[in-house]
Amino acid sequence: MNSQEVKQESSSSIILKDHKSPRKNGGLLPVLVSAEVLQKPDKEIIQWKHYNSFNFSRLAKAFGDNKLTVGITSARPADGKTVVAANMAVSLASGYQQKTLIIDMNFQRPSLHNVFGAESSPGLAEALCYEKIRVVPTSFENLYLMPIGDVHRLKPGIEHTLILRQILNTVKHEFDFVIVDMCSILPIEDFPVHFINEIDGLISVVNANKTKKGELEKVFKHIEEKQFLGYVFNKVEK
Repeated sequence: MNSQEVKQESSSSIILKDHKSPRKNGGLLPVLVSAEVLQKPDKEIIQWKHYNSFNFSRLAKAFGDNKLTVGITSARPADGKTVVAANMAVSLASGYQQKTLIIDMNFQRPSLHNVFGAESSPGLAEALCYEKIRVVPTSFENLYLMPIGDVHRLKPGIEHTLILRQILNTVKHEFDFVIVDMCSILPIEDFPVHFINEIDGLISVVNANKTKKGELEKVFKHIEEKQFLGYVFNKVEK
């Protein structure tokens, strides 16, 4: 990471301030790296058989020479997208020895903090409000987490689009890979459609036992199919 942009916190707490407008100059935001290293990942979620199943060459090709933010989503809840997002992030960090950040943007059912054994706050919600990014090193080398934050104090809306753009531009500058765990697209009323254009591409998790063709057709009515980089089929019987 760029030592001029990233600072290490001396403690695991952060002082919250009043909301401000995004910086007019479009500059990078401060990035604070927690001194704490997370030590208790959920071994029921993160498993070798899961994160070793990704094709590293195809994942790298998806990023290419550019640093992209990739959102992991699905048609409906409980299709396994958080399992996919967490294990994909471990794959990228471990397989390529590149600095990888996973962000929890599931405002409906955030769970990455439980997966990696972290506090839920501070995180993305505080970054959206206070223009200060905080990430936590996980027990996996090169892998960092930005949890959801205090979602009870923030209802994300279109007014947060510009600051989200700055957040994502900043983390793309500081990290080699950025994975974003999002909520399911349906019901569309709960999905942050206004944030879609700030994410470079989507990967949809398809539950082989549950996802219906009609649900995918509904998804493509709201989001252009070209915005999807690909699909991960989950719970496929061998």
